[in-house]
Amino acid sequence: MSDLSDLVDVIDRTALIENILSQVIQAFCQPSAGASIFFWNVVLDSSVMPMGSKVKVAMAIAHELDVKLEQNALHQVLSLRNAFAHHKTESHPVLVVGETESEDEMHLQLQVLSSAGKLSHKRRADALAEFNSSHALAKGSLVALLGVIKAKRPDVA
Repeated sequence: MSDLSDLVDVIDRTALIENILSQVIQAFCQPSAGASIFFWNVVLDSSVMPMGSKVKVAMAIAHELDVKLEQNALHQVLSLRNAFAHHKTESHPVLVVGETESEDEMHLQLQVLSSAGKLSHKRRADALAEFNSSHALAKGSLVALLGVIKAKRPDVA
């Protein structure tokens, strides 16, 4: 994949995680039929409830239902998404000079700020692989949580 298609993929798949987070919150809170669209379009809008806040709410729901949610994976998805979204696709080139010219290597690097405020530097390709792994864990745990909510509340669609 190109760097641009990697970026689009990361942003789109993070939007999917945010959508599932919103589904979890809405299913748990069960707004009335009349308030459901308002809840989704206003309360859960990212300008009102940012994704990081949705993660906190989903974690509280998971604790309430005694379900394990992959918090680290969710935070990693957010951190890596931000790193990809806030760097130009060709930014931070790093040239590693080897002993011979054939050992020279160039890669692109991302600066990743964790939810704990720790700054790290990752090769763009490594960050993408880590995003893919974290995304799979985060998505799987959110879908499982949504399943538990729906099983406990059969009237939830």
